[in-house]
Amino acid sequence: MIRKFFTLIMFLLALCEVVHAETRARFIFIGDIMVHQQQLDAALYKGKDKSRKGTYDFNPQFRRIKPLIEDAFLVGNLETVFAGTGKRLHYSGYPLFNTPDTFTDTLNDLKIDLLTLANNHMFDRGSAGARRTTEVLDSADLNWVGLGLDDIPSNDAVLLENDGITAAFVNYSYGSNLWPKSSDVHLNTISETRIKAGIERAKSLSPDVIIALFHWGNEYHFQPNVHQKNAANWAFNSGADLIVGTHPHVLQPVEVRIESDDTVKAVAWSLGNFVSFQRTLPRERTCILSAEFLKNDEGFTRLVRISVAPLYVVAPGQKRTEVTYAGSNEDIIGKLNFDGLSKSQLNNLRSIGKNVLEFLGAQNRFDEYGFNILWSEESFDVLPVSRRKSPR
Repeated sequence: MIRKFFTLIMFLLALCEVVHAETRARFIFIGDIMVHQQQLDAALYKGKDKSRKGTYDFNPQFRRIKPLIEDAFLVGNLETVFAGTGKRLHYSGYPLFNTPDTFTDTLNDLKIDLLTLANNHMFDRGSAGARRTTEVLDSADLNWVGLGLDDIPSNDAVLLENDGITAAFVNYSYGSNLWPKSSDVHLNTISETRIKAGIERAKSLSPDVIIALFHWGNEYHFQPNVHQKNAANWAFNSGADLIVGTHPHVLQPVEVRIESDDTVKAVAWSLGNFVSFQRTLPRERTCILSAEFLKNDEGFTRLVRISVAPLYVVAPGQKRTEVTYAGSNEDIIGKLNFDGLSKSQLNNLRSIGKNVLEFLGAQNRFDEYGFNILWSEESFDVLPVSRRKSPR
């Protein structure tokens, strides 16, 4: 009888813990995923095995930072297309991108959960190239957002789950370099009406958080322009909780907003290039953004922390690119691959990372993942303030 009573008490205590449990989820974001001609050349197989002739392996370009982004919900901007070859089509970099389908193997190896397609290069190979890109991603089981086609309406939202927290994503671009002659594929473009429509669709999915992803701003400018600010206000006023931007190819600040009711929202104006062969300073320096949300037992979800990890795209011999951690956290450094980099190169990395963190206004303390904290609920009123005019 005593044993049964003790078992009942333990069960009730466990039930109380479940009822009052809080759910925490971490989303991380990377910038523009580009494939320039130099990256294609480096990935092309050059060995003697005839069966591998004409094949590409892009994994080495990310070998130095893979542990940094493993086991996390990862979102990135795919700034190339999978248009295939033949009929005057060939693989190419800028200005008309077209990447081998096997690049999806690398995207899956990085465990990317969502790719944004609303960007100015999505129609580099016309609407057929954009459509084929979605088909290749679907075949590779890679989620995407930013285009409307077939049964997917324009300005649609994608609902994904991460560690018990659901997020609805919407994606918009300022426009496109080329516009397709046909009208069967629609690019989500920025306007107050379209943003409101997309976020209303997001709300209809009953998510815990709404995340708006924008391709916007002036290239190589370190501060957001008025059009970015207007679009961010439209998204926040419509119900977005977090905004992440790409396109300028350089970093722009991260802004944390505390509303009158103490609701916290954040906008990362531009994450710069995650990978590219743009070598002119400071297009080769970037960061990973980490956003953590907490859902209480009543179902209310709030942003509780924003952190960053600085990155640098090294180009050994100017023949290939390798995305590399540029921070100073010793725990992270011990897990990553820095083989082949000289002492002066490593010192340069730390200096670059310091400049990036000062530009973003990061704190000199780390979260449990080794990322530098920009803002956290524990230091509610300490907002990120840039200590540099640029990340140079």
